[in-house]
Amino acid sequence: MNMNDQAQWYLNTFFTQGEFPGGLSFNAALNQCNLDGTMESLDRVDSLLDQIRTKIKPEFNAFLNVRANQNFLYLLCFYVGHVIAKSSGKAVRWLSYQDMLNEIPDNRQFFPECFQTSATCITPVSFFVPLHSITMRLFEPITTKSVRLSAEGNSVKNA
Repeated sequence: MNMNDQAQWYLNTFFTQGEFPGGLSFNAALNQCNLDGTMESLDRVDSLLDQIRTKIKPEFNAFLNVRANQNFLYLLCFYVGHVIAKSSGKAVRWLSYQDMLNEIPDNRQFFPECFQTSATCITPVSFFVPLHSITMRLFEPITTKSVRLSAEGNSVKNA
Protein backbone atom coordinates (compact mmCIF):
# COMPACT_ATOMS: atom_id res chain seq x y z
CA MET A 1 0.00 0.00 0.00
CA ASN A 2 1.51 3.36 -0.97
CA MET A 3 1.58 6.20 1.53
CA ASN A 4 -1.40 8.05 -0.01
CA ASP A 5 -3.49 4.88 0.30
CA GLN A 6 -2.24 4.35 3.83
CA ALA A 7 -3.24 7.89 4.80
CA GLN A 8 -6.71 7.37 3.37
CA TRP A 9 -7.03 4.02 5.15
CA TYR A 10 -6.15 5.54 8.54
CA LEU A 11 -8.63 8.39 8.11
CA ASN A 12 -11.43 6.17 6.79
CA THR A 13 -10.89 3.60 9.52
CA PHE A 14 -11.06 6.24 12.24
CA PHE A 15 -14.04 8.15 10.87
CA THR A 16 -16.04 4.96 10.25
CA GLN A 17 -15.07 3.64 13.69
CA GLY A 18 -13.26 0.71 12.15
CA GLU A 19 -10.69 -1.54 13.78
CA PHE A 20 -6.98 -0.75 13.75
CA PRO A 21 -4.67 -3.78 13.80
CA GLY A 22 -3.02 -3.49 17.20
CA GLY A 23 -5.63 -1.02 18.40
CA LEU A 24 -5.74 2.77 18.60
CA SER A 25 -4.51 4.45 21.76
CA PHE A 26 -6.57 7.35 23.10
CA ASN A 27 -9.48 6.54 20.78
CA ALA A 28 -12.10 7.94 23.17
CA ALA A 29 -10.08 11.13 23.67
CA LEU A 30 -9.69 11.53 19.90
CA ASN A 31 -13.44 11.25 19.47
CA GLN A 32 -13.91 13.95 22.11
CA CYS A 33 -11.57 16.24 20.14
CA ASN A 34 -14.22 16.72 17.45
CA LEU A 35 -11.85 16.17 14.53
CA ASP A 36 -13.92 18.17 12.06
CA GLY A 37 -11.20 19.00 9.54
CA THR A 38 -10.70 22.59 10.68
CA MET A 39 -7.52 24.32 11.77
CA GLU A 40 -9.27 24.88 15.10
CA SER A 41 -9.44 21.12 15.58
CA LEU A 42 -5.64 21.12 15.61
CA ASP A 43 -5.79 23.31 18.73
CA ARG A 44 -7.71 20.44 20.31
CA VAL A 45 -5.04 18.01 19.09
CA ASP A 46 -2.36 20.22 20.68
CA SER A 47 -4.34 20.17 23.95
CA LEU A 48 -4.72 16.39 23.83
CA LEU A 49 -0.99 15.93 23.27
CA ASP A 50 -0.28 18.32 26.17
CA GLN A 51 -2.58 16.32 28.45
CA ILE A 52 -0.93 13.03 27.50
CA ARG A 53 2.55 14.54 27.98
CA THR A 54 1.78 15.95 31.44
CA LYS A 55 -0.38 13.12 32.82
CA ILE A 56 1.27 10.03 31.35
CA LYS A 57 4.79 11.39 30.76
CA PRO A 58 5.46 8.97 27.89
CA GLU A 59 9.00 7.94 27.05
CA PHE A 60 9.66 8.02 23.31
CA ASN A 61 11.04 4.51 22.69
CA ALA A 62 8.70 2.72 25.08
CA PHE A 63 5.71 4.59 23.62
CA LEU A 64 6.66 3.67 20.05
CA ASN A 65 7.07 0.00 20.97
CA VAL A 66 3.27 -0.23 21.29
CA ARG A 67 1.44 -0.63 17.98
CA ALA A 68 -1.68 1.20 19.24
CA ASN A 69 0.50 4.22 20.05
CA GLN A 70 2.07 4.15 16.59
CA ASN A 71 -1.43 4.03 15.11
CA PHE A 72 -2.37 7.06 17.22
CA LEU A 73 0.60 9.06 15.95
CA TYR A 74 0.10 8.04 12.31
CA LEU A 75 -3.58 8.90 12.52
CA LEU A 76 -2.72 12.37 13.81
CA CYS A 77 -0.09 12.75 11.10
CA PHE A 78 -2.51 11.91 8.32
CA TYR A 79 -5.23 14.00 9.94
CA VAL A 80 -2.94 17.06 9.87
CA GLY A 81 -2.48 16.50 6.13
CA HIS A 82 -6.25 16.19 5.75
CA VAL A 83 -6.72 19.55 7.50
CA ILE A 84 -4.10 21.19 5.28
CA ALA A 85 -5.78 19.81 2.15
CA LYS A 86 -9.21 20.93 3.32
CA SER A 87 -7.97 24.38 4.30
CA SER A 88 -6.05 24.97 1.08
CA GLY A 89 -8.39 23.20 -1.32
CA LYS A 90 -5.34 21.38 -2.71
CA ALA A 91 -4.23 17.79 -2.29
CA VAL A 92 -1.43 16.69 0.00
CA ARG A 93 0.81 13.97 -1.40
CA TRP A 94 2.19 11.47 1.11
CA LEU A 95 5.65 9.93 0.85
CA SER A 96 7.44 7.14 2.64
CA TYR A 97 11.04 7.87 3.60
CA GLN A 98 12.37 6.14 0.49
CA ASP A 99 9.86 7.88 -1.78
CA MET A 100 10.87 11.20 -0.25
CA LEU A 101 14.54 10.50 -1.00
CA ASN A 102 13.67 9.46 -4.55
CA GLU A 103 11.91 12.79 -5.11
CA ILE A 104 14.13 15.04 -3.01
CA PRO A 105 17.55 13.36 -2.72
CA ASP A 106 19.09 16.34 -0.89
CA ASN A 107 16.72 15.75 2.03
CA ARG A 108 18.92 12.84 3.13
CA GLN A 109 21.34 15.29 4.75
CA PHE A 110 18.59 17.09 6.68
CA PHE A 111 16.14 14.30 7.47
CA PRO A 112 17.56 11.03 8.83
CA GLU A 113 15.50 7.87 8.58
CA CYS A 114 13.52 7.57 11.80
CA PHE A 115 9.92 7.31 12.99
CA GLN A 116 9.26 11.00 12.37
CA THR A 117 10.31 10.74 8.72
CA SER A 118 8.46 7.49 8.03
CA ALA A 119 5.48 9.51 6.72
CA THR A 120 6.21 12.85 5.08
CA CYS A 121 4.24 14.90 2.62
CA ILE A 122 4.31 17.48 -0.10
CA THR A 123 1.81 20.21 0.75
CA PRO A 124 0.63 23.01 -1.54
CA VAL A 125 3.44 25.10 -0.03
CA SER A 126 6.39 22.84 0.76
CA PHE A 127 7.79 19.57 2.03
CA PHE A 128 6.41 18.80 5.51
CA VAL A 129 7.14 16.33 8.31
CA PRO A 130 3.98 16.35 10.47
CA LEU A 131 5.24 13.65 12.82
CA HIS A 132 8.02 16.02 13.90
CA SER A 133 5.67 18.63 15.36
CA ILE A 134 3.40 15.92 16.79
CA THR A 135 6.22 14.07 18.56
CA MET A 136 7.82 17.31 19.77
CA ARG A 137 4.51 18.35 21.33
CA LEU A 138 4.05 14.93 22.92
CA PHE A 139 7.53 14.17 24.22
CA GLU A 140 9.42 17.42 24.83
CA PRO A 141 9.04 18.74 28.39
CA ILE A 142 9.04 22.37 27.28
CA THR A 143 7.78 22.88 23.77
CA THR A 144 6.69 25.79 21.68
CA LYS A 145 6.01 23.45 18.76
CA SER A 146 2.35 23.60 17.81
CA VAL A 147 0.69 21.11 15.49
CA ARG A 148 -1.72 23.83 14.35
CA LEU A 149 0.98 26.42 13.65
CA SER A 150 3.01 23.84 11.73
CA ALA A 151 -0.05 22.98 9.64
CA GLU A 152 -0.90 26.64 9.03
CA GLY A 153 2.63 27.21 7.80
CA ASN A 154 2.06 24.51 5.19
CA SER A 155 -1.35 25.71 4.03
CA VAL A 156 -1.49 27.69 0.78
CA LYS A 157 -3.83 30.27 2.34
CA ASN A 158 -1.00 31.34 4.61
CA ALA A 159 1.78 31.31 2.02
